[in-house]
Order: sequence, then structure tokens, then C-alpha cells
Amino acid sequence: MDHLQLTADKLSVDAISELVVDDSCGAVSIFVGTTRDNFDGKKVLRLEYEAYEPMALKAMKAICTEIRDKWPAVHGIAIYHRLGNVPCREASVVIAVSSPHRRESLDAVSLCIDLLKAKVPVWKREVYADAAPAWKENVECAPVPPPSPPVDHIDKSLIQINVSDEELQQRIQNFIERKREQVNISNIHDFIPGKEDDQTEDTCARVRTQFVKRSDSKGHLKIRKVCNEWGPQTVSDFSQPEPAASGLPASGVPTASGLPAAIAERVLSVEKFLNIGPVAPDIYKRLKAMEDRIAYLEAISPEYAEFWKSQKEPDEPEQKPAMNFIFSAEDIARKIEQLERMDSM
Repeated sequence: MDHLQLTADKLSVDAISELVVDDSCGAVSIFVGTTRDNFDGKKVLRLEYEAYEPMALKAMKAICTEIRDKWPAVHGIAIYHRLGNVPCREASVVIAVSSPHRRESLDAVSLCIDLLKAKVPVWKREVYADAAPAWKENVECAPVPPPSPPVDHIDKSLIQINVSDEELQQRIQNFIERKREQVNISNIHDFIPGKEDDQTEDTCARVRTQFVKRSDSKGHLKIRKVCNEWGPQTVSDFSQPEPAASGLPASGVPTASGLPAAIAERVLSVEKFLNIGPVAPDIYKRLKAMEDRIAYLEAISPEYAEFWKSQKEPDEPEQKPAMNFIFSAEDIARKIEQLERMDSM
């Protein structure tokens, strides 16, 4: 078990060592760091410790993990560090390690104090009797390398581009425009089949398009014309008989749907009456759509033909409203009474 603490109270060596004692351990090694009363001929009055406690405790925990990885036999580890003012002869840090044998605990304590001074963010200031206080640097901390001197000369062979900023920006812009043109060509190839290419199975296009490039636009692909080979836009084309060809009557000339003009016109009339548009070029799919609509209307009411109204054409003459042949039992009884009164008169 690990016992870690940063405290402003006076440290008790006996209490800390008792934390790691265990029946399975034959050795308890202890290190006690105290404040000495001199440094470089100056009299030291006390030490003042400060720490960033969350990070310090995290670093102390990492030290315990490293020690246990190196010596798995280590049982207990206690690291107590004092903060604030520490007078001379009093302990500022106490480390206790227990293990079954002395070698592991002795080596672990030695490594622990070295890592504590090198990695744990605890700062120490010495207060002297006849000099200004000074912050002390642990010799275990890795020295900061001096800054590299400025480089006066650079090997020209290591420079890939040696141009002005304006020239560099122009090269970047030229590269972007060249890549955009490549994308344009790829899009045109994928989405706009050529004039000589009548098959569109190998393209991504759902419609036939025409590419019109505009100087004021940065888009990769601009579509200005769309010609749907099939859809609601082409319905009116089927209602007009196409001219006869090869001596065949006009009614036998195939339309764009592959049907003779007369049949296409009748199919379109039924679709218009049922208020549905061509769903596909396949005549069988269109017939299926008509059957489904008629079945739906019959499910609503057998008399759907009387109240189903299509939109009146602009030049269609005014028509009288259709009679409603749906009567309730009360309507029939009232009609019988009227007829009986007429007979009795």
C-alpha cells in the first residue's frame, strides 16, 4: 500500500514507519531529510517549501508505481513531505519502504529520494541570517540546455524553394487552379456523356446534361440544361401523335415510350383521369399503377366515379354538377312520403 502526503505539520518518523510495517516483511528502510544550519559559509535559519499539490501527489504516485515495477517484492511505501517553514534539525521529508529482504527496501529508498527531488514539483527557499533568501535548485533535476545560437549561414542545397512571397503565392494559386481543372474534367467525364457516347450505363449521370462554363463562377461543374428522358416533363409529348414514317399510319408510329401513338394517348388519358403520372417507361408498370389506383378508389366507395373530379381544362364548357346517387334510409323514406302525398292530391 502507498501512503502519500504533503503536510505543514511536523513529521513523525515513528508514525510514518509504522504505516509500512507488516508481518511478512523483514526489512523497513527509512530515509529522513532534515534542515542543516549552513550553506556555503552562510548560516541557514530555516527552509520554506512550496508545492503544486495535485501535480506533486500525482508525481509521487508515479514514483511508487516505478518502484513496484522494478522491485515487485516491495510491500509498503510511505512518502511524506513537509510544506511551509521547516526549522533546522527538523525533518522536511520522510520515506519508508518495507520488503521481505533488506536489499529491495534499501535500493527502493535510494531511488525514491532521487526521483522525488528530480520529478516532484516541490520548491525550496533557504532563509539566511546574514544574506537575502534564495531559491535552491536540486542537482538531480535535468539541466536546461542553453538556447541554440542563431544560424548565420544556411546551406543553399537544403533550400527547396528560394522565391519571394508573391511568387510563392502565385505558384500555390496556379497549383489550385490546375487541380480544379482536373476535377472539372473528371466530373464532365463522369456526369456528361459525349456526343458519340450513346450508352450511359458507365456514367454517374441520372439525367443528360449540358456543361456551360461561366467566367464569374468558381464551381467545378455548372449545369445549365437538363433533359429528362422520362418523367412528368415529358408527359405532354406522349399526348401528341407523332408523324407517320415508312408508310405506316400515324397510330402505328412508336412514341418515345415505345408504344404506338394511339395506345400511348389512351394510356395517358386513363392516367390523367386517375390523377397519376407516368411512373416508368415500362407499360406494364404503368398498367400496374392504374390497377392499384382503381382498387384503392373502389375500396373507398364503389361510386367513386361520380365524385372523383379531375381539374377542368381552361376551354372546357361549363358542366352541370353530377347527381349524387348515394341516399340514406331517411332520404328514401322522405321521398316515399312525397310521392304518396302527390298521389293523394
